[in-house]
Amino acid sequence: MDWSFEEKSAWGSLLAVAISSWLFFPVALTHLAAGGELRELAGRAIFVVAVIVVVEIVYHSMIAVASRNTGSDERDALIGMKADKWSGYVLAVGVCWIIGLIVLRDVLPWSAPPPSSVLIAIYLLLALTVSEASKILLQIWYYRTGI
Repeated sequence: MDWSFEEKSAWGSLLAVAISSWLFFPVALTHLAAGGELRELAGRAIFVVAVIVVVEIVYHSMIAVASRNTGSDERDALIGMKADKWSGYVLAVGVCWIIGLIVLRDVLPWSAPPPSSVLIAIYLLLALTVSEASKILLQIWYYRTGI
């Protein structure tokens, strides 16, 4: 079975998200847990964005040259909508978890202090990344299962 351009694109996007997450989140969370500041992570953040751009450009250029059929159809639109819907749920769960973390740590006196605004920003970025990764994985799953 020949993969569509959109399915190949999803694999490239998944690769870019995986690489960028691996390069940024372990370092950022460790750095912030050790008391580091956000501005010290600016160089890494710029590097990670550059990696995403390069991976996406190179990969999509390769599949555009190799693809014979680049047109989208109703199936591609349906798969995109279904994946968007479920990734929205994933994002909502992540944001609710972050809000719960903030409220519980602020309300309960015996708990750890509330997270800093920088840590909240990193958590929100993580929720967005997990949501995007879930969207891409669902797209791939829908293509593989024949929906």
